[in-house]
Amino acid sequence: MSATAIDRAREAEAPGEPVCVEFLGGLPVFARFGNCGSHPLFAHDAPPGYTFAHTGKAEPPPAPPRVLRAIGALFLSFWMIVATARRFGLSRTVRTLARFARFVREQWRATGSLRASVRFAHSRNFESQVQAPRDGLAFLTSVPYTVGQAPWVIEIEDPTTLFFPFVENGRTSHLDVRALPCFDQVKALLEADHCRGIVTHMRGTAELLPVLFQSERIARKVTFGPLGVPLPARFQSHEGDGPIDLLFTNSWHQGANNFFLRGGLDVLEAFDVLRRRFPNVRLTLRSALPELSERHSRIIRDGWVRVIPEFVSAESMRDLLAESHVYLLPAARIHVVSLLQAMASGLAVVASDGWGFDEYVEHGRTGLLVPGRDGRTSWSDRASGMLHEDYSPMCEADPRVVKGIVESVTLLVEQRDVRARIGSAARESVREHFNLSQWNATLARAFDRART
Repeated sequence: MSATAIDRAREAEAPGEPVCVEFLGGLPVFARFGNCGSHPLFAHDAPPGYTFAHTGKAEPPPAPPRVLRAIGALFLSFWMIVATARRFGLSRTVRTLARFARFVREQWRATGSLRASVRFAHSRNFESQVQAPRDGLAFLTSVPYTVGQAPWVIEIEDPTTLFFPFVENGRTSHLDVRALPCFDQVKALLEADHCRGIVTHMRGTAELLPVLFQSERIARKVTFGPLGVPLPARFQSHEGDGPIDLLFTNSWHQGANNFFLRGGLDVLEAFDVLRRRFPNVRLTLRSALPELSERHSRIIRDGWVRVIPEFVSAESMRDLLAESHVYLLPAARIHVVSLLQAMASGLAVVASDGWGFDEYVEHGRTGLLVPGRDGRTSWSDRASGMLHEDYSPMCEADPRVVKGIVESVTLLVEQRDVRARIGSAARESVREHFNLSQWNATLARAFDRART
């Protein structure tokens, strides 16, 4: 690029002033991916030398007249452009249309398919791109929802989200992503000059990306650094007698079906055994619940099980963690923020051997990893560079996983010194290795590289 937007923005910066990075997670298009831009992962302050501006208005656009909906997609598209111009201005809308046309042309040249290029551009959501900045550096999360109006950096956990909505997590067990049209489209998007960096908090992802895309250009853009979370002042010390509280939480946005993906059925089956073995063991489910079988409903009804289905504030969540002793996460794959928050609160974590957990949990020292997920619900393919996932087994309890949970919790209940040692080591691991300072240093390194 010559005289890029980011170069112009740098010229306007006052010496010593923090550089503004536009975080685009609030754009309406991210609602299609679980509102990931609102995830606590991105709630912290920007790294030193930078400041975040949050771009995007998520309120829904006005509904088109019924007659246009009946006529067809062409008229709906026209209505959408007119409605967007009314909300955000004609000039901005026309400039975005021109950028969409150039983006389609760029994709067409890279992939050779006009129809696939138009479809790919459409998936970036026109209204969101009208709101996206034209200057400075943009920061995206999980999905590259951009047509490259300004230089951008993206943070991802795994390679799969790069291909959304054409490829979805949990449905890649036998997928050859290189055979799909979206593969060449994403590759072209990441190789383009306006893509300035790919940040990941998973070492496995940093190793997979160069293999997947077979591109030195993309490989040079990858920055890895482990995620960090704040260390709460209040934490579980595992002192004193009384009930032992087990905690299971759903994802932050509380999708009911994620109860299955996090191993909720295995937790209930394990608790059915544990409550008869240890009358002082209690279970809290901080989760919206899907429709459950009569057996699993009975386990909740007859055992000491507390269900918290609603959202809880960050402060209430910190209290809930500090009051619990064991955190259960036998998920299909890693859920890194939930995991680190529990570790930071001094809980003894019992997680699965699903993809990614072993990057953050040292089995036997900072947590316990239960076998049964690796190679069945999630695994890395080092030859193809793809993460393979199959979430279908999560709809039923896995006897191997249930057995592992029972054995792990039994150890932690019967030997308080082991529970205390693991909880203390987990908290110390967050303090030393998975802290916000190191994570911010990773972001700063990626932003610095993006601006050179």
